[in-house]
Amino acid sequence: MKKKSLVSAVAVALVLALGAISVSAATQTVTIRVEGMHCGGCSSSVTKALKATEGVEDAQVDFQKGEAVVKYDDQKVTVAKLREVISKTGFKVVEEKTE
Repeated sequence: MKKKSLVSAVAVALVLALGAISVSAATQTVTIRVEGMHCGGCSSSVTKALKATEGVEDAQVDFQKGEAVVKYDDQKVTVAKLREVISKTGFKVVEEKTE
C-alpha cells in the first residue's frame, strides 16, 4: 500500500514538474527605440512586419515616441530577431530596454 502511494506521489510530482516546464515559456515585453519614422504609415509598416513574425503576440509602434513595444514568446523569437525585423523595414534600431 505504501509503495502504491509513493508511486502515485512521484507520478503526480512528475506531472506537475513537466507542467511547470511547459509554462516556463513566458510572454516577454521589450521596448525597442526606432529612428527614422515620420508618420503613421511608417509605424504601420513596422507594426505589420513585427506582427507577421512568429512568436510576436502584440506590437504597438509609435512614430512620435520613436519606439516599438513588443510582446513576444521568448521560446519562439529573440529580441535580436525583433531588432532584425525592424531593421529590414528600413528604419534604424537604436537601443532596447526590457520591461
